[in-house]
Amino acid sequence: MEFPVEQKEIIIECAIRCFERQGLHFTMQDIASELHIAKKTIYAMFPGKESLLCAMLEKGYSGIHEDKQRILNSEMETLDKIRAVMIAMPAQSQLIDFRQLNLLEEKYPVVHERLVAHLEADWEPVTELIEQAKKDGLVRDVPISIIRNVFTASIESFIFSGSLEKENITFQDAMNQLIDILLSGIRKDHYEKD
Repeated sequence: MEFPVEQKEIIIECAIRCFERQGLHFTMQDIASELHIAKKTIYAMFPGKESLLCAMLEKGYSGIHEDKQRILNSEMETLDKIRAVMIAMPAQSQLIDFRQLNLLEEKYPVVHERLVAHLEADWEPVTELIEQAKKDGLVRDVPISIIRNVFTASIESFIFSGSLEKENITFQDAMNQLIDILLSGIRKDHYEKD
């Protein structure tokens, strides 16, 4: 049986709100209670929590792609675009504690694989911006593959290692620090010139 897209969207939105409050510990019953529907209605559309988490992930990345497109079409300076595109997040995700995702690989391996695939994909806009910045003499000629590996490995570490939670650093703060290091290095004299 095919369900209306709107009904699925309502459940996904509710699941995102539950995740914002409870992380991965939210249940299908939490969603059913909040929406005043039967759990079986949710299970008819999403056979399990993992399929719902996959739908939430795809919705989040759809928002990220929209944000990236808006940034790319903006009048921002090239380095500002690089920064903004690399840490683009949909507006709703500012509330999500990504540090809670460190259990993902163990409990929801399909979601984990999809998240990693998203992190490693869609580098064309960033590559083009960095190549433009190289041409304009704004950044050193560092191979994009190194930048990409450092960036994606760092994000994966932030999400899956639990290190940010231990140090009480938010995901967004970590992303801002990471992009600062990538664009300015860690030398104090370089950072202070900016």
